[in-house]
Amino acid sequence: MDAVSVNPNRRSAQKITPAVLNDAGKVEEELEGFIRVYRDGSVERFSYVVSNVPPSDYASEPVASKDVVIDAATRVWVRIYHPADNQRGRLPLVIYFHGGGFVMGSPAWSIYHVFICRLAREINAVIISVGYRLAPEHRLPAAYDDCFSAVQWVRRQAAGLKSMQTENPNEPEDSWIRSYCDFSRCFLAGDSAGGNIAHHVSMRVAKTDVKPLRIKGAIIIQPFFGGERRSKWEREMSDPALLQRWIDVFWKLSLPVGTNRDHPACNVPDSVSLQDILLPPVLLCISERDVLRERNLEYLQALKRAGQNVRHVIFKDVGHAFQLLQPQSPRIEELIKVTHDFIYIHTNNLVPNPKSVSSSVKGNG
Repeated sequence: MDAVSVNPNRRSAQKITPAVLNDAGKVEEELEGFIRVYRDGSVERFSYVVSNVPPSDYASEPVASKDVVIDAATRVWVRIYHPADNQRGRLPLVIYFHGGGFVMGSPAWSIYHVFICRLAREINAVIISVGYRLAPEHRLPAAYDDCFSAVQWVRRQAAGLKSMQTENPNEPEDSWIRSYCDFSRCFLAGDSAGGNIAHHVSMRVAKTDVKPLRIKGAIIIQPFFGGERRSKWEREMSDPALLQRWIDVFWKLSLPVGTNRDHPACNVPDSVSLQDILLPPVLLCISERDVLRERNLEYLQALKRAGQNVRHVIFKDVGHAFQLLQPQSPRIEELIKVTHDFIYIHTNNLVPNPKSVSSSVKGNG
C-alpha cells in the first residue's frame, strides 16, 4: 500500500512515492498505520487505519454537518453538527476537542464523525468539533491556543462581531451558529488529549471574559494526563487502545522541546494550582480499565481539594476511548445519558453549587 500524507485540516490525501520517502531520512518515531516522523523533521500521517469522511447533509443523516475554516492563517477549522429534526428552537452548544495524543486525529475521522453525530442527536445539541494544529509540527501549547481561539470565534459569532477587522477582515460568519445556538448554554468537551485540552481551555476561560457566551460546564472524558513517575497501575495495566509505547511517543512529540512529563501540560494534578481559580462545573468520565485511570482519579482529587464543582462517573469493564472503538458497547448510551443529564442540570440551574458527586456505571460488558 502506498503511504499517504494527510493534512489534518483537510480531507484530501497526497500519495508519497518511495523516492520521496527515501529522501526524507531515517525514521525517528513511528506509530504504525498513523504517523511517521523523520529525523529531518518531516512528518507523514496515514489514513488507511482510520479513514476521513466528509460532512453529512440533511438528506442522508439525522444530523447535518458542515466544515468551516475559522482561521485562514493557521488553517484551524471546525465541523459543525446540527440535529435535523430539532423542534425546540435554540439548542445548547458543545465545543468538542478530539483526541489522538496531540499528534493525530481530526473531526473528519470516521470514528469521531459517527460518535459526534450520535451525541448531537441524542443530547439534542449543536456540536462544534475543532480541527486544531497537531504536533510535532506544532507542539503544545499550540493545541490549547487553537481551541481557545475557536471559543473566541464562537464568542464573536454570538456577539455579532467580526474578528478584529485589522487582523482578520475575512473571518467567516456562520448562519448555523447564529440561528440554532443558545449561547447562554455553552459547554466545553473532549476525550483523551481532547479532555486534556478541555481542562486547559477551561482554565483560560475562567480568566477571560467570553460574554455573551456562558460556559456552563466542561465534560472531560478519559483525559490524557501523565507524569515522569509511572504508577503501579500504568506499569501493570495493558489497554490495547492506548499502549505505553504510544503514550511515550505522544508526549515526546507534543511537549515543548527541553521539557519532561512533569510539565503543566502533562502533569496537571501535581503542577497546576486549582485553588485560586473557579472552573466551570466539571463532569469527569473515567473508564475502569483505562491505563489512564489512576491519572484521572488523581485529577479528580486535585479538583476536590481545590473545592471545584465536580461530578465523576466510572464506566465499568471498558478501556480507553471505548465510545469510539466499541460502537456496540452499552456503555456509550450510558456516557451519552450522563452527558445529557449534566447539560440539563447545569442549563436549568438545578444544582447551584453541589459538592463533588461520584457514581459508577456498572455493566456486564
